[in-house]
Amino acid sequence: MKKIFLTLLTITGVAVADYSITTDDSYYNNPAAWVYVWSGQEDQQWEKGNNWQYYESAGDDSAGVNADNKPINADPAFIGYDFAMVDGKQVLTANDSNITVMVPKWMGGGGRIFLGNNVTLFGTSNGYSSNQSITYNFGDFSGTSVISMGDFWMQANARVNFTGTINMTSPTFSYTLFTSTNMKQNSGIWDASGIDVFDKHGNKLTYTTDEEKFGMVGYYWLEQNTTENGVFTVSVNAVPEPAVLSFSALALAGLAARRRRK
Repeated sequence: MKKIFLTLLTITGVAVADYSITTDDSYYNNPAAWVYVWSGQEDQQWEKGNNWQYYESAGDDSAGVNADNKPINADPAFIGYDFAMVDGKQVLTANDSNITVMVPKWMGGGGRIFLGNNVTLFGTSNGYSSNQSITYNFGDFSGTSVISMGDFWMQANARVNFTGTINMTSPTFSYTLFTSTNMKQNSGIWDASGIDVFDKHGNKLTYTTDEEKFGMVGYYWLEQNTTENGVFTVSVNAVPEPAVLSFSALALAGLAARRRRK
């Protein structure tokens, strides 16, 4: 279950929030998954078990650390999050730490990766393998977190899902999720239907994959772009519904028009 606590601060078209996750059994039984929290005690290597703390069940209040234990397959991984027990429940809250993690060559397996506000996942020769799926949660999209790769292979039927919550404060919104300096293969699926996007009036936007609706009000979408120097990017973009005048505002406008006619 996601809990969003909004503050009055804003940056670049999105409301800043303390994005937190309260875990339940679904984080552990998919199947028999553990929850991993990045500690970064050793180096930047995803594959080093000493860089991770892990919790074996939703009731654990103290972490285990082992050089051989790292997130695999269905294990949820939290990077840039603080762990706390609140009323007997595990609560993970995104923080502002600048964290860089070198990821494995192949990042598939069905897992979920939760990125804090300023996390960079990087690699030089990586890919999403065929027929596998992975989900990245970008919290409240209020920071600079990004997946930044060099040579990259997006194999056939691979699926990358993006989730999180965007609370817009400006007329448009754009955020770069993924970048590669050399996309070797791009035949999988990029999917942002799991992102919740709200404009400043609380209206929820609709996700579209129809390019004819890209840029239209009331929608958000993913764009894939390749620049002249070969850099490939995937970004989420949104345009909110136009502001709707309230009934009282419309009544006042009508009264003013009547007076002008008289």
